[in-house]
Amino acid sequence: MIQEEVFYRVPRYVVEYLLARKGGTREAVDAVRKLLEERYLGPGHEQWIKDQLLRTGRFILIDRLEVQVDLERGAYRGRIPSLGEHPVEVRPRLAEEHPGVLYGMWGTLELLYDHASRKVRLGQFIPFEAHLKDLEPFQRGRQAFEEAEWLDFLLGSVGLNPEALTPRQKLLYLARLAPLVEPNLHYLELGPRQTGKTYLLRNTSAEAFVVSGGKVSPAVLYYNQLTRRPGLIPTYEVVIFDEIAHTAWEDPSVLSILKDYMESGQFSRGGKTLAAEASLVFLGNADDPTPPVTRVLPHGLRGDTAFLDRIHGLLPGHEFPKITPDLLYRGPALVVDYLAAALRRLRPLAFSVEVSLPSGYTQRDIRAVRKWLSALLKLLYPHRAWPEERVKELFEFALELRERVYEELHRLNPDEFPKRSKAPPPRLEWKDLFALVPEPYAGLFQALKEAGLPPPHEGPEDLMEGRKVVGQSLARWGEKRLVPPGLGAYGLEVHPDTPVEAIWAYVKEEL
Repeated sequence: MIQEEVFYRVPRYVVEYLLARKGGTREAVDAVRKLLEERYLGPGHEQWIKDQLLRTGRFILIDRLEVQVDLERGAYRGRIPSLGEHPVEVRPRLAEEHPGVLYGMWGTLELLYDHASRKVRLGQFIPFEAHLKDLEPFQRGRQAFEEAEWLDFLLGSVGLNPEALTPRQKLLYLARLAPLVEPNLHYLELGPRQTGKTYLLRNTSAEAFVVSGGKVSPAVLYYNQLTRRPGLIPTYEVVIFDEIAHTAWEDPSVLSILKDYMESGQFSRGGKTLAAEASLVFLGNADDPTPPVTRVLPHGLRGDTAFLDRIHGLLPGHEFPKITPDLLYRGPALVVDYLAAALRRLRPLAFSVEVSLPSGYTQRDIRAVRKWLSALLKLLYPHRAWPEERVKELFEFALELRERVYEELHRLNPDEFPKRSKAPPPRLEWKDLFALVPEPYAGLFQALKEAGLPPPHEGPEDLMEGRKVVGQSLARWGEKRLVPPGLGAYGLEVHPDTPVEAIWAYVKEEL
């Protein structure tokens, strides 16, 4: 319902907040469309708004309010894009009631014009935020879904069409959402343009703030000593550094405080020590996916192993598809503002399981893997009922994200970060494989078992060409696949009577 042109002008959570308030029906879509046409004007309409204020003394609009501190006057001034550079007087308590207004918050604003003083001031301000008092209804609703259904429903709720995604891509999109449910989880994603790196976080939660290029300062990020106001990191749940290659990181104090915060969750500024739970997301463009992909980082971050080692995961940006109309979801889903409120309630909860980590892992490695596993479990199993076999798969994925960071560290400083031997991938049990392969091939795989061949790492898997499933394999040892006739481009074609020796010769490199 929100694939309307007028809706693209504002964040998704704003649209769905308004739709929910109007009842979520087709009539609500028409009502919200009309509301936005009337109340969200955008830049370029400041003269018309001023005219209305001068005539009537009052005007209601929907927009983004950013409050600025005027130290010379000892006052607060609001900036609204639809009103251009014309200042709006704001009551001092507003920044205490809604700290996010210091960096910008969407809401319904009442503007009042005082003819005597000839000033515009802010009357009522209603931010677009849903509040969830109890998580139990959300958890109970999750129990009505099978896992695959829930995953598709969750992705649909944030605007993605699950039918256009492979199982691997769905898991990667969950990783993008992880900072919304896990505090102090920091990741880096470098990949092609137009893959929606900031799309999910910025359009899902009002608690995510995007820093787009420019110079970052300690006052903006941490604490402003002049105004005695907290910066972005103590204020928001997620701080996203977009277009990181165009962000200046030359100030040594910015980096030293950043590293301290990423390690401990607290920082010192102006004699004050502040704790925060914001997850940090660093995003940038990279044309070449081969390591070291971090070569595209800007001066100040490039080659800084102390910074990189504090990153919990490196997402493979080149595996995400470009955003096209086919990737946008149009079916029934949760109202995204309600979903964001539920994810916010999940954030402080502890989701942990006992896992055995590889030997040689440092405390940073262990902390990173556990954070990823906790986040993925919260997203998929908010009701805390997860199957053990699925935990194993999510654990392997968490390991992969951290290993990608370690691979970059190894290439930057092989002496400090020596090459780690990779544990062999887990294998299926033969009995599990016999339940999965087509019946005509049961005799062939029984012969492979009797010949002493180890069971494969995976059974039948979908074979993809672009976004289309073109067939299914039979089994896979490492990167060596056995496939039915006609799919030789994806592995070794086998018939039910293919000689065991031929298969041995094909997979022996993976054994």
